[in-house]
Amino acid sequence: MTGTLTMVWLALRRDRLLLPVWVVVVAGVITVSAAAIADLYPQAGQRIALGVTIGSAPALQALTGPVFDATSVGGLTAWRATTMSAALAALMSIVVVTRHTRAEEETGRAELVGACRVGRHALSAAAVLVATGANVLIALLITLGLAGQGLPVAGATAFGAAVGGTGWVFTGVALLAAQLTTHARTTNALAAAALGLAFLLRALGDAAKVEALAWLSPLGWAQRVRAFAGERWWVLVLFLVTGLALVAAAALLARCRATLKMGM
Repeated sequence: MTGTLTMVWLALRRDRLLLPVWVVVVAGVITVSAAAIADLYPQAGQRIALGVTIGSAPALQALTGPVFDATSVGGLTAWRATTMSAALAALMSIVVVTRHTRAEEETGRAELVGACRVGRHALSAAAVLVATGANVLIALLITLGLAGQGLPVAGATAFGAAVGGTGWVFTGVALLAAQLTTHARTTNALAAAALGLAFLLRALGDAAKVEALAWLSPLGWAQRVRAFAGERWWVLVLFLVTGLALVAAAALLARCRATLKMGM
């Protein structure tokens, strides 16, 4: 792990424009959605009528998920923006991790860095720290943005944690994919396929009302945190444990790869 902080600083310098854009877009989508819903549906009766429409339209539920509380602006915001913002956070994590792991090895920069006083896991650790930091910042901005509009702090915090948690899981997915592939494009494709599968499972589960399918997807977990609808804080443990397991698996594969190279 020697040199990890130096690698983090280097990654932040390289992403000083790209990363802030990702963070602002992901957090901004939710804040703007909440403001739009408050303007379009100011009356509780209007929101309830929309909730009835959503409940009777499987296509809408496949696209954005179920609505758990149509009486509040927060509940409708969670219905409208959870899947989209969580998917964007996951995509950001995939891009960041791939850029600072597999792409570095593919271009040969990792070997140059490795010739200095840098540990073998420093690049991967730096990528995980940068992606995790971006997801934590997204969660914080979402919480502040929604609470700043007068929505309940508990719901805003749960919403932000669900989106950031999804990004954390796909940080692990991308790190694992980087150990299973030899090219950055393949890494991105594999991790994006995992994200597509997560969306498909959630969409099928929500449209057909088969909860078991939705619970197989991190995007489904994000919705079932139930922000602004009786928050389920325990669901956040699924994000934490799954992300840690994926990162640990990636570290084990990286160690095996290093051992094989030394043997050769």
